[in-house]
Amino acid sequence: METESLWGKVKQSLRDGAATAAEKAEHYGKLSRARLDMARTRHAIHDAFTELGGQVYSLLEQDVDAVIGQDDGIKDQVQTIKDLEAQLQDQEEEFTALQDNNTTDASENDSE
Repeated sequence: METESLWGKVKQSLRDGAATAAEKAEHYGKLSRARLDMARTRHAIHDAFTELGGQVYSLLEQDVDAVIGQDDGIKDQVQTIKDLEAQLQDQEEEFTALQDNNTTDASENDSE
């Protein structure tokens, strides 16, 4: 008889453990969904700020005399962006030249 009661206790313990595990899994699933929703919202906010910055930049580039363009901080930021764009163009040209050089070198090596 003691075996039956021991087996009954083991079965009940397993059921309780499974129920607790299921509750915790559901809880952690909800937490994960909430974190994912917050991350999506943060990403959307970041995208909105990026879009706003792009719009302001475009407007300033079209009309440097716009009221917003009178702010020294904005003028500096616009100049920084223009400088970075020029730097990127130079880097792209150097990269293209390196690719062309590599292609030329490879074809010369193929000829030998």
